[in-house]
Parts: sequence; structure tokens; C-alpha cells
Amino acid sequence: MKKFLTLLLIMFLTSNLCFAIDRYSVEYLQGKNHFSLSKRIAEHSVKRALKKALKKETGTNFDVDFEGYTLSSIKRGIFKSIEVSGKDVKYNNLVIPYVHLQSLDDYNYIDYTQNPVVFKCDMKYAYDILLDDEVINTALENSNYKKVLAKVNRIASPFFVVKGVKTKIKDDKMYIITDYNLPLAATKDRSFVAQSDFEVVNGKIKAKNVHIDTVYGNLGLNKVANLINYLNPLEFTVDILENGNQKTIIENINIVDNKVKVSGKIFLKGVTE
Repeated sequence: MKKFLTLLLIMFLTSNLCFAIDRYSVEYLQGKNHFSLSKRIAEHSVKRALKKALKKETGTNFDVDFEGYTLSSIKRGIFKSIEVSGKDVKYNNLVIPYVHLQSLDDYNYIDYTQNPVVFKCDMKYAYDILLDDEVINTALENSNYKKVLAKVNRIASPFFVVKGVKTKIKDDKMYIITDYNLPLAATKDRSFVAQSDFEVVNGKIKAKNVHIDTVYGNLGLNKVANLINYLNPLEFTVDILENGNQKTIIENINIVDNKVKVSGKIFLKGVTE
């Protein structure tokens, strides 16, 4: 009888340990091979739903890759990875030539039943975006950019007043056209064109290798570089693409095929109960 009771106790404890396994934990989901036909069907359904939602939100047909762990974890909002890319993406009244996002963590958890979606764990994404003259110059028409100009003019006035800024990318070089006025000279508005490369310094986009035609007079390159960094049309454009619920880090910037390529990482802070 004692042996029988001992065996029952072992069976009971073992059974409860099995039921106690958290089938949604990182350890469980990453520690097993969860291949199943139902999982594949669920992944296909998610990809189709994401494409439809992104199309409705941005007007763009995105390419979507999605990988989950199990059918039940996918239903719960837990997945292994996601990657999306799209061309001519409409966002904040801008049309971005190209956007690419890819998750960098192997465990991602969102509560998609809430609006807006709640991130249930910290998540990290890599991003690449391409910007052209149209999207940059449209961004510079934003009312918030007028605040940037006003701040610059408070520093430079009354000797120098910036009236407007636009960009032109040609032969993989960026030209910044600045309209300005010299109030003390009582002259009409003028323009000067500076050609500049850019680099990322401590997460900020900065001008480098600035050139300006001597036809515009004896304007010091250091002063022009400082002015471009104050006006910084590229960083402003990237800033207005950000969402307040995320931390975005710019890592690289270069010009490819007459488009500015900006890449970096996005960090999403998870909410735990």
C-alpha cells in the first residue's frame, strides 16, 4: 500500500509540474521545435492581415515576413520575428520612397486587443529609410520647421535673417538652398547654395565637408557649416517620422542613387503588469 501511495504521489506531482509549465515563456518557446501545420496556417493569416492593415494605413503594398512559435502563442500576440518593407509609404503627410523594418529580438509580445497596441516586453527593431528631395522639402513646409527658423533668426538677427530652406540632391550630392535677407543692408532677399556631406555624431546628423561657391562672397565655411547644423533639414525630416512611444537611434547616413539612406534602431519599451 505504501508503494502504491508513493507512486500516486509521484504521478500527481509530475502531472502538476507539466501543467505548471508556462507555454508562453521565453524558455519554453525558444527551447523546442514547434513545427506544425496549424502554426504555418496562422503565420500566413497574420501576414495577410498585416499587409491589409498596412495598405489601409499607408496606401502601400508591403512585403511582410512573419514567424511565430505556436498557434496558441501567436493568438496571444507572441511571435519570433517580423520584417516589413514598402515603397512610397504615406506617413504624416509625407511619401517616403522606401521603408524597411526588421525585429532584432527572438521573443516579441504585444497585446493587439487594445487600441493602441500595448507592448508587453521590450522590443528592438532595425530600420532603413530612403528620403528624396520631395519628402525632405515637404517636411520643411511643416509649421514646426518655421519654429526652427525662428530660433535661428533670434540668434542671427538683425544681421542675417533666414527666410526659407530647401534641398536638391544631384549626382549623389546634397545641396542646401538657403533664402536669406540682410536687414541692415536694406537689400532684397538673396539665396546661397551650400553643398554638404553628412555624418552621424552621437546619434545626431551633422554637416561635414561643406563647400560653397565663391560667387556668394566671403562666407566662412565654419559659419556656413554651423548654420546648416542649426537648420538641419535632414534631422528635422527624420524627427517628424518618429513616434513619441519609441526611442529611435540614428546610426548611419549616406546618399545612394540620389536618395538619402538613414539607418538605425528603434527601441520599444514594454509594459509589464
